[in-house]
Amino acid sequence: MSKFARMAALAVLFSTGHSSAEALDYKREVRDLKATILNLKGLPQDLDSTVSALSARIEDLASNRSDLTVHQEDNVVRVSMTGDVLFDFDKADIRTVAEPTLKEIARLIASIPVGKTVIEGHTDSRGLDSYNRTLSLRRTKAVATWLVAHGADRKKLSVVGLGSSRPVAPNESDGGSDNPEGRALNRRVEFVLPRTQ
Repeated sequence: MSKFARMAALAVLFSTGHSSAEALDYKREVRDLKATILNLKGLPQDLDSTVSALSARIEDLASNRSDLTVHQEDNVVRVSMTGDVLFDFDKADIRTVAEPTLKEIARLIASIPVGKTVIEGHTDSRGLDSYNRTLSLRRTKAVATWLVAHGADRKKLSVVGLGSSRPVAPNESDGGSDNPEGRALNRRVEFVLPRTQ
């Protein structure tokens, strides 16, 4: 009898109220099968612990860096780094002051066992949309190149330039005047890290 057939039979026995010993055998079979599947996929057997450790590392990184914010979502963790720390105005060259944080992010990305990290570039709303998308893409490519040079696997990275299409704060105040603080928040690079696969 195959492992799957045994599991199905055990599931039927379990659901019809047979002994707790059979239920324990069933749980053991499921646990063994899960470990086998994870091994075949090349994933760590204790994936929940890996995800928890990753979340803890991300939170620790953000708590030690004023230029980072973290947002936990269902399947990803979004680490946002202010663009003003990364780049000079209208440039795509990485500033020296950003390098210590980027080194930590490179180590973090290298420690993720599965999935891709998406690097999203965002700008404020000043300028033409087409220019902002191009600038944000140039910036994400510069970040990806820097990360690869410092240990990240290029195959585990993808880049996208979103320009001003996804603001996190108003670029203008309610009265229509300029909002420099809001625009500064919108100029950012986000590292979208997979939590599970």
